[in-house]
Amino acid sequence: MLNTNIPFSRLHTTGNELDYIQQAIASGQISGDGAFTKRCQAWLNQHLGSQKVLLTNSCTSALEMAAILADIQPGDEVIMPSYTFVSTANAVVLRGGVPVFVDVRPDTLNLDETKVEAAITSKTKAISPVHYAGV
Repeated sequence: MLNTNIPFSRLHTTGNELDYIQQAIASGQISGDGAFTKRCQAWLNQHLGSQKVLLTNSCTSALEMAAILADIQPGDEVIMPSYTFVSTANAVVLRGGVPVFVDVRPDTLNLDETKVEAAITSKTKAISPVHYAGV
């Protein structure tokens, strides 16, 4: 067995976080389309060249929105890692789709890219390559 330590949800900071939190609280807008959400969307639009960037309050919401935007229909298969949060599968099942679980790599616990091709069928609509805990 490998003796590898994979950190879980390592915190990354830039030094301005407390100031930004104080500004958000002072504005009275700590969720939804506040100033920081709008700034982030504008930055992403500019740097990605996107027509529209939509931020969500959670990965669950993002996965459900992705399933809607991918037009997942009953019977459509979506390939995903076998080690993931339940929201990955729920987003597909809520649209009538079928999750197809593929094994994960032991070194990252993420989708094993060498096993994806064998899971693709004529019903495959999407592949959801989820990272887990920031790894």
